[in-house]
Amino acid sequence: MRFKLDSSLGFLMNRAANLMRGAIEERLRKYGLTAPQWAVLARLTEEDGLNHSEICRRLFFDKPTITGIVGRLEKKGLVKRLKETKDRRVVAVHLTGRGRRLMEELPSFADEVNRAASRGLKPGEADALKDALRRVIGNLKG
Repeated sequence: MRFKLDSSLGFLMNRAANLMRGAIEERLRKYGLTAPQWAVLARLTEEDGLNHSEICRRLFFDKPTITGIVGRLEKKGLVKRLKETKDRRVVAVHLTGRGRRLMEELPSFADEVNRAASRGLKPGEADALKDALRRVIGNLKG
């Protein structure tokens, strides 16, 4: 059987991810944020004080990307970098008061995008899809 791009799992996942990211970016534009910047802020809202390596692992970004994102967020006054007391070589990233307030003010657009993406799915299909995607990720992570 011949390979068909439109039937490829990777192509379909990438297409869905790009469409979701575009929908999120559109909503973030008025706040002056990109989707990756928002993802870092959202992660820090859940786990403040992560270092760059921890952020990379949790968000699946590489270090240079995270360094750039954190630098831009720091310039906007939304995060601050502090050296850890245990190991001064390690820098932890913390939300500032301004960053925390922004995250509290942002509408729950991610939920809105997720609802739009799962519209028309039967009960349980969205959860089954998430479970399947977690297995795919696990298979490829090694």
